[in-house]
Amino acid sequence: MSRLSCKHLILEAAEAVVRDGGAAHLTLDAVADKAGVSKGGLLYHFPTKEALIEGMIAQVIERGQERRAVALEQLPATPSRGLKAEIISLLVTHDVDHRVSTALLAAVANEPKHTSRFRELHRERFAAHTENAPHPERVEIVLLAAYGLFFLDLLQGSPFDARQRAALVEELLRLSEEATLDRR
Repeated sequence: MSRLSCKHLILEAAEAVVRDGGAAHLTLDAVADKAGVSKGGLLYHFPTKEALIEGMIAQVIERGQERRAVALEQLPATPSRGLKAEIISLLVTHDVDHRVSTALLAAVANEPKHTSRFRELHRERFAAHTENAPHPERVEIVLLAAYGLFFLDLLQGSPFDARQRAALVEELLRLSEEATLDRR
């Protein structure tokens, strides 16, 4: 088995451990058992539980980037394209695995270095969308609303039914068009 596929197998097993038993059950032994590898094999790729969590976070970030890239390819080349791809990747094509994502959110919240990684990621995401925008504050409001809805979904605290949520997503897409038009 190649290193990449073994790492991927271990990360998938770690997600399954969290999904099946919650964050408290994320131990190196449990992940090694679930992945069908020796603990030494797991430690070769992830020498600590922290390294394993970092790998899980990197995988979540990579999936988000892949969803954004796919959405970007499918949208026409307009000024709102990047912002719309962000919204679509967060709220349309993203099927949140609540247990894994919530566990990762808890890990990030409890470890300052993980929090800083997410902060930097979001700083980059916001900057990418506002850098040349004619109305950067409007773009930021659209992004904040999209991320707010995303986190409400993630934490299963959204007060919106499916119809209301779909209408909100449509409105965010419409507002993204407005926020990127230069009407000075």
